[in-house]
Amino acid sequence: MVLCDLLIRLAQRGLYRALWSREILEEVVTSIAKRRPDLEIERLRRRTLAMETALEDATVEGHERLIPAFGELGNDAHVLAAAVVGHADIIVTSNVRDFPERVVERYRIAVQSPDDFLIHLWWLDAATVVDVLREQASATAKPALTSDDILARLRIPAPGFAELVSRAVEYQTGKE
Repeated sequence: MVLCDLLIRLAQRGLYRALWSREILEEVVTSIAKRRPDLEIERLRRRTLAMETALEDATVEGHERLIPAFGELGNDAHVLAAAVVGHADIIVTSNVRDFPERVVERYRIAVQSPDDFLIHLWWLDAATVVDVLREQASATAKPALTSDDILARLRIPAPGFAELVSRAVEYQTGKE
Protein backbone atom coordinates (compact mmCIF):
# COMPACT_ATOMS: atom_id res chain seq x y z
CA MET A 1 0.00 0.00 0.00
CA VAL A 2 2.90 2.37 0.76
CA LEU A 3 4.36 1.85 -2.73
CA CYS A 4 0.98 2.38 -4.37
CA ASP A 5 0.36 5.53 -2.34
CA LEU A 6 3.77 6.93 -3.27
CA LEU A 7 3.26 6.24 -6.96
CA ILE A 8 -0.19 7.86 -6.93
CA ARG A 9 1.14 10.95 -5.18
CA LEU A 10 4.07 11.26 -7.60
CA ALA A 11 1.65 11.05 -10.53
CA GLN A 12 -0.56 13.70 -8.94
CA ARG A 13 2.50 15.96 -8.77
CA GLY A 14 3.06 15.46 -12.48
CA LEU A 15 6.29 13.45 -12.35
CA TYR A 16 4.72 10.89 -14.65
CA ARG A 17 1.36 9.92 -16.13
CA ALA A 18 -0.14 6.84 -14.51
CA LEU A 19 -2.20 4.47 -16.63
CA TRP A 20 -4.12 1.31 -15.81
CA SER A 21 -7.14 -0.63 -16.96
CA ARG A 22 -9.94 -2.01 -14.84
CA GLU A 23 -8.43 -5.48 -15.41
CA ILE A 24 -5.13 -4.27 -13.99
CA LEU A 25 -6.88 -2.86 -10.93
CA GLU A 26 -8.73 -6.14 -10.45
CA GLU A 27 -5.38 -7.97 -10.63
CA VAL A 28 -4.11 -5.64 -7.91
CA VAL A 29 -7.02 -6.67 -5.69
CA THR A 30 -6.51 -10.38 -6.41
CA SER A 31 -2.75 -10.23 -5.89
CA ILE A 32 -2.97 -8.39 -2.58
CA ALA A 33 -5.77 -10.66 -1.37
CA LYS A 34 -3.58 -13.72 -1.99
CA ARG A 35 -0.66 -12.21 -0.05
CA ARG A 36 -2.83 -10.65 2.65
CA PRO A 37 -5.87 -12.85 3.33
CA ASP A 38 -6.47 -10.77 6.47
CA LEU A 39 -7.62 -7.84 4.32
CA GLU A 40 -11.24 -7.72 3.19
CA ILE A 41 -11.81 -7.75 -0.58
CA GLU A 42 -14.19 -4.80 -0.25
CA ARG A 43 -11.48 -2.77 1.47
CA LEU A 44 -9.12 -3.52 -1.43
CA ARG A 45 -11.80 -2.58 -3.97
CA ARG A 46 -12.37 0.71 -2.13
CA ARG A 47 -8.65 1.29 -2.46
CA THR A 48 -8.71 0.82 -6.24
CA LEU A 49 -11.78 3.04 -6.46
CA ALA A 50 -9.83 5.70 -4.53
CA MET A 51 -6.99 5.27 -7.03
CA GLU A 52 -9.39 5.88 -9.92
CA THR A 53 -10.79 8.93 -8.15
CA ALA A 54 -7.31 10.31 -7.38
CA LEU A 55 -6.25 10.01 -11.03
CA GLU A 56 -9.43 10.30 -13.05
CA ASP A 57 -7.64 10.27 -16.41
CA ALA A 58 -5.55 7.14 -15.69
CA THR A 59 -8.07 4.47 -16.74
CA VAL A 60 -7.47 3.14 -20.25
CA GLU A 61 -10.45 1.81 -22.17
CA GLY A 62 -10.81 0.29 -25.63
CA HIS A 63 -7.69 -1.86 -25.37
CA GLU A 64 -9.58 -5.16 -25.36
CA ARG A 65 -9.46 -5.49 -29.15
CA LEU A 66 -5.64 -5.66 -29.02
CA ILE A 67 -5.40 -8.42 -26.40
CA PRO A 68 -5.44 -11.30 -28.94
CA ALA A 69 -2.44 -9.76 -30.75
CA PHE A 70 -0.33 -10.22 -27.60
CA GLY A 71 -1.31 -13.83 -26.97
CA GLU A 72 2.29 -14.87 -26.33
CA LEU A 73 2.16 -12.84 -23.11
CA GLY A 74 -0.62 -15.07 -21.80
CA ASN A 75 -2.47 -13.55 -18.86
CA ASP A 76 -0.41 -10.35 -19.18
CA ALA A 77 -1.56 -9.55 -22.73
CA HIS A 78 -4.12 -7.07 -21.41
CA VAL A 79 -1.36 -5.05 -19.71
CA LEU A 80 0.55 -4.47 -22.95
CA ALA A 81 -2.71 -3.79 -24.80
CA ALA A 82 -3.63 -1.08 -22.28
CA ALA A 83 -0.10 0.37 -22.48
CA VAL A 84 -0.27 0.57 -26.27
CA VAL A 85 -3.73 2.18 -26.33
CA GLY A 86 -2.75 4.57 -23.53
CA HIS A 87 0.50 5.55 -25.31
CA ALA A 88 2.57 4.52 -22.30
CA ASP A 89 6.35 4.79 -22.37
CA ILE A 90 6.94 2.38 -19.49
CA ILE A 91 5.20 -0.58 -17.91
CA VAL A 92 6.03 -0.66 -14.20
CA THR A 93 5.81 -4.17 -12.82
CA SER A 94 7.47 -6.47 -10.32
CA ASN A 95 7.24 -9.16 -13.01
CA VAL A 96 9.62 -7.65 -15.56
CA ARG A 97 10.41 -11.11 -16.99
CA ASP A 98 6.77 -11.51 -18.03
CA PHE A 99 7.28 -8.82 -20.69
CA PRO A 100 10.08 -9.90 -23.07
CA GLU A 101 11.92 -7.00 -24.69
CA ARG A 102 11.42 -8.53 -28.14
CA VAL A 103 7.65 -8.10 -27.66
CA VAL A 104 7.41 -4.66 -26.05
CA GLU A 105 10.21 -2.93 -27.99
CA ARG A 106 8.05 -2.93 -31.14
CA TYR A 107 5.81 -0.44 -29.36
CA ARG A 108 8.66 1.62 -27.90
CA ILE A 109 7.60 0.66 -24.40
CA ALA A 110 10.16 -0.08 -21.69
CA VAL A 111 9.51 -2.38 -18.76
CA GLN A 112 10.87 -1.41 -15.35
CA SER A 113 10.62 -2.66 -11.81
CA PRO A 114 9.10 -0.26 -9.27
CA ASP A 115 12.62 0.16 -7.86
CA ASP A 116 14.14 1.22 -11.19
CA PHE A 117 11.17 3.47 -11.94
CA LEU A 118 11.37 5.27 -8.59
CA ILE A 119 15.12 5.71 -8.94
CA HIS A 120 14.50 7.32 -12.33
CA LEU A 121 11.93 9.67 -10.79
CA TRP A 122 14.41 10.52 -8.01
CA TRP A 123 17.03 11.61 -10.53
CA LEU A 124 14.37 13.50 -12.45
CA ASP A 125 13.24 15.59 -9.45
CA ALA A 126 14.64 14.65 -6.03
CA ALA A 127 13.13 17.67 -4.29
CA THR A 128 9.61 16.73 -5.34
CA VAL A 129 10.14 13.10 -4.32
CA VAL A 130 11.27 14.25 -0.85
CA ASP A 131 8.25 16.57 -0.59
CA VAL A 132 5.93 13.73 -1.59
CA LEU A 133 7.47 11.32 0.94
CA ARG A 134 6.99 13.89 3.70
CA GLU A 135 3.45 14.63 2.53
CA GLN A 136 2.67 10.92 2.48
CA ALA A 137 4.04 10.51 6.01
CA SER A 138 2.02 13.41 7.36
CA ALA A 139 -1.14 12.00 5.76
CA THR A 140 -0.88 8.56 7.37
CA ALA A 141 -2.82 7.92 10.54
CA LYS A 142 -3.51 4.19 10.94
CA PRO A 143 -0.72 3.62 11.71
CA ALA A 144 1.03 6.98 11.77
CA LEU A 145 4.24 6.77 9.74
CA THR A 146 7.31 8.95 9.42
CA SER A 147 9.09 9.29 6.10
CA ASP A 148 11.75 6.94 7.54
CA ASP A 149 8.98 4.39 8.22
CA ILE A 150 7.82 4.73 4.62
CA LEU A 151 11.35 4.18 3.33
CA ALA A 152 11.68 1.13 5.59
CA ARG A 153 8.48 -0.33 4.10
CA LEU A 154 9.78 0.39 0.60
CA ARG A 155 12.94 -1.67 1.22
CA ILE A 156 11.20 -4.81 -0.06
CA PRO A 157 9.58 -3.57 -3.30
CA ALA A 158 12.14 -0.80 -3.97
CA PRO A 159 15.37 -1.46 -2.06
CA GLY A 160 17.67 0.61 -4.28
CA PHE A 161 15.34 3.59 -4.14
CA ALA A 162 14.93 3.36 -0.36
CA GLU A 163 18.70 3.21 0.12
CA LEU A 164 19.36 6.06 -2.33
CA VAL A 165 16.82 8.36 -0.70
CA SER A 166 17.77 7.55 2.88
CA ARG A 167 21.40 8.53 2.18
CA ALA A 168 20.65 11.61 0.06
CA VAL A 169 21.45 15.08 1.30
CA GLU A 170 18.10 16.27 -0.10
CA TYR A 171 16.34 13.85 2.24
CA GLN A 172 18.59 14.32 5.27
CA THR A 173 18.16 18.10 5.20
CA GLY A 174 15.06 19.14 7.14
CA LYS A 175 14.29 15.60 8.24
CA GLU A 176 11.52 15.17 10.81
